[in-house]
Amino acid sequence: MASRRVVKVAAPRLRDGLRAVALSVDELGDEAFLEDLALTELDLGAASGRLVDMTGCRWTQCRLAGSELEKLTISDTVFDHCDLANARWADSSAVRTEFLSCRLTGMSAPTMSLQHVTIRDSILDLSSWRFAKFSRVEFIDCRLTNADFVSAELGGTVFRGCDLSGAEFSNATANKAVFVECQWEGTRGIGSLGGATIANTSPTDHLAVAAAMASALQITLAHPDAL
Repeated sequence: MASRRVVKVAAPRLRDGLRAVALSVDELGDEAFLEDLALTELDLGAASGRLVDMTGCRWTQCRLAGSELEKLTISDTVFDHCDLANARWADSSAVRTEFLSCRLTGMSAPTMSLQHVTIRDSILDLSSWRFAKFSRVEFIDCRLTNADFVSAELGGTVFRGCDLSGAEFSNATANKAVFVECQWEGTRGIGSLGGATIANTSPTDHLAVAAAMASALQITLAHPDAL
């Protein structure tokens, strides 16, 4: 039996005894610097700023939905049960970061750089990652229906148990990317996933992959009796 492929994703390096603070929207503005903080049940959806730096922080049940944080820098940080729906984090970066049971529906993160990032049990429907760069990133048990990965660099990224129905991969690069037990109904741009490995035990999911690949190659799949 072939050995299980494991992407080595470094975990966030969080200090013990993080300082609990009740951050306000105004404190998450231009060039804000957040370090070694415990942030719990905060509503910062109206936050807007450039060059914000978050390092060594734990966000728990916080709302950042609709936030506009351009060129945000995140490192050694955990988002746990947070709402990031429709957040706009253009030209940002995340290193050693975890998103756990988060809502990222409609999130827009064009050209974002993600290194050593784990996204687990999260909803990312309609999220946009155009031209984003992924390095040692793992999506686990996530819903990514109609997500946009156009021109994204996905080399080595792992998608495990994810729903990719309707997702768009046109012009993406995916050498050594791994897709395990994912759903592919209506996935577009699958022809751009050259060099990736796709593994499914479900015959239905195998058929969905074949149909998506045939569509990308403009091949019509037909029953012999119809010809």
